[in-house]
Order: sequence, then C-alpha cells, then structure tokens
Amino acid sequence: MSRAFVLLLAHPDDESFFAAGTIAQCVSQGVRVGLLCATRGERGATGDLCSIEELPAVREAELREAARIVGIQELEFLPIEDQQLARAPMDRVRRAAVGMLRRLRPEVVFTFDPDGANQHADHIAMSRFAMDGIAAAADPRWYPEEGPAHTVERVLWPSTIRVWELGQTANVENEPGIDYRIDIRAQRGLKEAALRAHRTQWRGLSRLFLGNPTAMDWECFRSASGPRPAIVPADRIFS
Repeated sequence: MSRAFVLLLAHPDDESFFAAGTIAQCVSQGVRVGLLCATRGERGATGDLCSIEELPAVREAELREAARIVGIQELEFLPIEDQQLARAPMDRVRRAAVGMLRRLRPEVVFTFDPDGANQHADHIAMSRFAMDGIAAAADPRWYPEEGPAHTVERVLWPSTIRVWELGQTANVENEPGIDYRIDIRAQRGLKEAALRAHRTQWRGLSRLFLGNPTAMDWECFRSASGPRPAIVPADRIFS
C-alpha cells in the first residue's frame, strides 16, 4: 500500500494555511492525502462575495477547489456548525475520524495542538477529537464495521512559530517545537493558489501571507506522538 497522510482539521482554509506546500510536496512524491474538515466555516467572513446564508456552500466549494489544487484525494466534511465544534457529539466525530484513518491507513496525521495553534475554540476541540479518533482507530473494538484497526505512526502539530513568520525567524531550526522544517519554495505557487481559492477569506489571508517575501517559503511542524526524527529539524515528514 502506498504511503498516506491525513489531516484532521476544523475549517476550510486550515489545510492551506498550515500545510498546503507540504501537502503538494507529498502528493508529488506519491503520497495519498485525506482531509476531514469538521465544519463549513459558516461563521467566517463573506468577503462581500455572498450572503451569510450562502456562505456554507461557498466555503465548501472553496475548500474543494483548494484540495484540487494541492492534490488532496479524499475530502470529507462533518455537519457541525462553525464555532460549535466543542459541543459536537463525541461519537459522531470519532466515527468519522476512525473511518478515514482506517480507509487511508496513514503513517502520519496532522492536527491542532491542545492550544489550537491560536486558542481558537474550534481548533482546541478538534485537537481533542483528533487524538481521541487516532486512539480509537487503533482499537478493533471501536466501530469494527469501519475496517481493520490501524495505528498511526506519528502525529504532527503546528509549530510554535506562526507559519507566515517562519522565514523571518533567525536560527529557526534551534527553536523548540521545530521538529520538521519543510522547504516549500518549489510549491510556493501552489500554496498561494490554494490560499486564493478561499476567496471569501482572502482579504485576511493576503495580509498575512503577502506581507513579506518569505511567508510562503517554509512550513514547520512539531512532533506530538510517535518517534521523533533522528536529526531535528527533519526536512520531510516521511523518512
């Protein structure tokens, strides 16, 4: 079976914000990528492009386009309301996470750290749900109808430095929380295109990622579980 990488995230644009370059790089190397997105981001900005009632469908379409650009092969949404993820039924999210993990059988999973990367309540909730789902996927007693149990080798969290500031941080490789430092300069165009696909959110995204010339040069990750790289920071998420 080919290698696989799964992202368990909260909103459309999370994947492009934190990992579009890494995703595209993995896909170019034959890695199959899946994304479970818990909400449709219906409490986000409309960018004056649609009504608030139209926003869930618009943001779903934006994520589908971003996924196409970077090469995500499997995309699943959960019917959970934006900003209400912490109140979602545990069993509903757990079953969805287990289903995707057992179908794709990834070596590596990316999700939020317990602080949610920026203390966003939905991100914090998704971190909890993701780690619960990863544990359940390895236990054959949970949802046997979803397939054979699967143990994820490594879980990655966002780095402790804001992603658009990584290229401006001196000696970033010596900072704690930088366990993987991925050079995405060859994927810069794809990352920008994926970010631009989130048209309703582009006004805010552009301020962050077009504000300095190195904002889309690097993506970094922190080891959450599993074996750490022999040398840190590693320059790829698969050995």
